[in-house]
Amino acid sequence: HDGEYVTILGPSGCGKTTLVRIIAGILKQTKGEVYIDGKSMANVPTEERDIGYVFQNIALFPHFDVLENVSYGPRVRNFDKAEWEKISHKYLELVKLLDKMEMFPSELCGGEQQKVSLARALSTGAKLLLLDEPLSALDARVRVDLRYDLRRLVKSLGLTTLHVTHDQEEAMSVSDRIVLMRNGRIVE
Repeated sequence: HDGEYVTILGPSGCGKTTLVRIIAGILKQTKGEVYIDGKSMANVPTEERDIGYVFQNIALFPHFDVLENVSYGPRVRNFDKAEWEKISHKYLELVKLLDKMEMFPSELCGGEQQKVSLARALSTGAKLLLLDEPLSALDARVRVDLRYDLRRLVKSLGLTTLHVTHDQEEAMSVSDRIVLMRNGRIVE
């Protein structure tokens, strides 16, 4: 539902990431259909699905500073400089990294890198946020802190979110609803 935070929970290899990649349009499904906001996504390219995607492996452009990483979406959509700077500053402020906008990913800790990745996904104006094991590469303390920040942030923005994880505690602490997957199927 609109504004809902749903977690897809299941063991490694059960199909969680495949499902999210199908929703994003990165992979083509072999059966069924994908609908976003009541519209079929058949033949709709990834870039036209209004989706923000945060990958498991923190995928930032290493040669771009934080501001350049976050502004990437608006810049490739040909927003003028004043607009993409305004958007980027807004999301960097939301993730509390505005003071680090001139730093490069290699100069940030893992939690900060993931926050930059989240700000980049949000700066596209996405209506649906897909989070593929966004906390799994982080150490335990950072993971716990960031999960609450993540939920607070997406709820404050009113975003619909699908969060993939194999961590039951993480799923229980951030979700409005949990979808349980096993062997490529939704079981509960």
